[in-house]
Amino acid sequence: MFCEDLIDLSIDVNDEQELFDFVGMITYKKGVSRLGYISSLEKRESAYPTGLQFPMITLALPHVDSKYVNKPFIFVCKTKKNLKIKQMGDSKDLKTNYFLFLGIKNGKDQPKLLANLMQSFQNENFVKEFVKQDSKCEMYSFLVKNII
Repeated sequence: MFCEDLIDLSIDVNDEQELFDFVGMITYKKGVSRLGYISSLEKRESAYPTGLQFPMITLALPHVDSKYVNKPFIFVCKTKKNLKIKQMGDSKDLKTNYFLFLGIKNGKDQPKLLANLMQSFQNENFVKEFVKQDSKCEMYSFLVKNII
């Protein structure tokens, strides 16, 4: 699900909306998402926020209905500045610059993927290494070795 072309660690945007537009255009151009992906991200995130506060990192896992996904993917990105997001469950205000956009094609794969991600981001050593990655190539190698 990881692809080096779907990793960007220096996105310069001012808010979540700009980030959704940015990621949506890239995923559409790469052929992994369909028309409607961006508006679906906006609607879903508004209704069901995906921000997660872990002991050592805060991140968001935006995702959409599978009908907007052509091919399974995880778009990994880091923004240059923290963006306001809402916490999953209680919509508490959070800030982060780490996002994993989940393009899930088969819903039955979602629980296992989410469990693997949750376990990884609760691991102090994983998080320390994750935040050190500063190139697409390094991040791709790190994620493939440690999550898949």
